[in-house]
Amino acid sequence: MVVIVMTDEFNDIVTNFFKNDYRERGKVKWHGYFLSDHTSSLKQEAHQRHHVTNKLMRMPLPEIKSLLQYATLHYEVVIIQEDYADQTNQMLSNIVGLVAGFSDRGIMIAGEHILFENIRAVRLKHDDN
Repeated sequence: MVVIVMTDEFNDIVTNFFKNDYRERGKVKWHGYFLSDHTSSLKQEAHQRHHVTNKLMRMPLPEIKSLLQYATLHYEVVIIQEDYADQTNQMLSNIVGLVAGFSDRGIMIAGEHILFENIRAVRLKHDDN
């Protein structure tokens, strides 16, 4: 075991160094690190802000259920458009993912329970390309 004894002289040297000689570069040393992450997040935010979701044609409920069952059986990624609009009457972003399960009132997808009555339309992801 090594024991280090701190003397007053050593403490004075360290204190003097940090008071007079050491120059903290502050944020300057982090600019390169944050710049690319910040830039990419700004681009993503701008894309989301200016993205307009096209309104899909309303589908009948039996057709919605049938397509969701097909997607579940064949592990297809689906695009679900809920029948909601924002204050500017733009459709909210579509929900994309695999169907995780069904309930008597809706489905689970992307960690959300979506009621059948709120679904406007469903598409298979590969059909959207």
